[in-house]
Amino acid sequence: MKTHENELDEMIDVVIKLVWNYTIFCKLFEKRDDYAEARQSHPEFFLTISDSLLCSFFVAADLLFCEKEKATSLRNLIKDIEESKPELARKLNEQIPAGKGSIIEKIGIMRNQVCAHRWEAKTPQEVFAEAAVRLNMMKEIADLARLIIYELAEEAGGSRKENLENQQFSNSRLQCVAADAGLVLRAFVETH
Repeated sequence: MKTHENELDEMIDVVIKLVWNYTIFCKLFEKRDDYAEARQSHPEFFLTISDSLLCSFFVAADLLFCEKEKATSLRNLIKDIEESKPELARKLNEQIPAGKGSIIEKIGIMRNQVCAHRWEAKTPQEVFAEAAVRLNMMKEIADLARLIIYELAEEAGGSRKENLENQQFSNSRLQCVAADAGLVLRAFVETH
């Protein structure tokens, strides 16, 4: 059976990849004329990358905010600390949007109806339109996941939070991730 620390480490890894995924997506689909030309010259590649990044993001975000009792998720990590740190648990739970029409529900819809299952009644384009997913929503989810994981890492003690701040989520690391995505784009810009 996994310990709280094992589950926290798993969720740290998922949050890191979610934030990096968002960073790469933003760079690859940045509004620049030369990048737009590269994407138009290689539509199959960029369509595949876009779908892969979006589905990966939706699946990770849905996993992070899963409410199922036996799931390893941020929500269940918060439940684990309710007795020992009720004020922190309450504060973190208040940060998570809930209910019909919430960003968490929209991410779940995308994961379930586009990335995991295809419903006969709707095309992925219809699901996207109905859920009204926007890039700023992805940023909101990435920022929320990062905020919660920082708090949980700090609560657990040790050097987890400092490692996140100084390594995986440092400005220099995120700039490197974006720069690497930029290299991919520039390679396509130079080839056409």
